[in-house]
Amino acid sequence: MSDDPLLMRLELENQIAVARAFLRPGDDLAERYGTSVDEVAGLTRSRCAAWDFPLFNRAIGADVLAPIDRVKIDAIVRDYAGYQRTACVEVYDSITPPTTLAALVASGFADSGHGYESHVLETDAPVEVEIAGVTVRRCGPDEYRRFAELVRDGFGFGDGDHVGDFIADLTVSGLRMMGPNGGAFIASVGGEDAGTGELVLTDRVAGCYSGTVAERFRGRGIQKALIAARVRAGLERGKRIFISQTDPDSPSGHNLHDLGFRTLYRARWFTRPLS
Repeated sequence: MSDDPLLMRLELENQIAVARAFLRPGDDLAERYGTSVDEVAGLTRSRCAAWDFPLFNRAIGADVLAPIDRVKIDAIVRDYAGYQRTACVEVYDSITPPTTLAALVASGFADSGHGYESHVLETDAPVEVEIAGVTVRRCGPDEYRRFAELVRDGFGFGDGDHVGDFIADLTVSGLRMMGPNGGAFIASVGGEDAGTGELVLTDRVAGCYSGTVAERFRGRGIQKALIAARVRAGLERGKRIFISQTDPDSPSGHNLHDLGFRTLYRARWFTRPLS
């Protein structure tokens, strides 16, 4: 787990930059999908009506970016209740103080059983990966929609439902909002698009997001090629810290560790249902 508070702060600030770009897409899309990112009780709070997944509905950085107590927890509960949403506070294994966990439980929160692992690589050298038959290209704005549809399909939401539309529309708007501090990468095999990866640049940090591989292309090392391409692009912009988040003990996490990443911390989502 993280023994470097500054590194963890930089990582969380990168995540917040992504949330702001993704969940503040402009009035029309924000209204359509019920999204916002605001400051509540000194913490960044995200909200999404289109999808109740906690990743898009959480208070981020408790006792890391800002202190939290029972009064602030109650303010977060009231804020989410005002939108008829389940309240969610993110906590960090071996980092969040026991007093904060006790205050959350006393306020009606419980461990949802879900969360993620954050991984970090500190390097000034490219990650060398060569996968036969795989090429990776960086997309310009004219390919953002194609990239977004691949991300949507790679995450399993290509059946035309509302969540799939949300992922695709806000991926496009987020990339446009980030401008030169964002990047979209598509991996191809034999001329056929096979996988995606996004890059988000903040102070000192390059974040790797939206890593997907189409099911029929999995097991060929495509995700590693996409990781290497983003590390190379980040180095070219002067970044030396690379981060990514995955499901706990996942193939994606193993791919990152194969290329030199290490686990920075594990996060869990404590939620409180609407009364």
